[in-house]
Amino acid sequence: MRYVLNAAVVTRPGTYHYAYLTIEDAQAWLQKGPYYATIGYQETVEAFALLLNVQLEPNRETVRMRSGDEALVFRLRKRLPYKELKGELSIDVILDNFELGLLRRIV
Repeated sequence: MRYVLNAAVVTRPGTYHYAYLTIEDAQAWLQKGPYYATIGYQETVEAFALLLNVQLEPNRETVRMRSGDEALVFRLRKRLPYKELKGELSIDVILDNFELGLLRRIV
């Protein structure tokens, strides 16, 4: 299974590999085929759309990756100091503080 996530969280025990991706690599990954997206906040969905030209709907479902699954991860690269804005970050703040990565569950 292939996913798009806004966090590289490990929801099941296993062995994982995580590597950074360029915007071009992320676009190529998205074009390879179907995926299930679980990005929870509207602002993050909008930032993702601006960056990668892909429209998603917000979805707060938790993903439980299995061996062989992989996920394109679009996440903040650092914890921002202003926690009062959590869940209300602007698109500009997200685009100034994001990283793209590929998370694979090996075992």
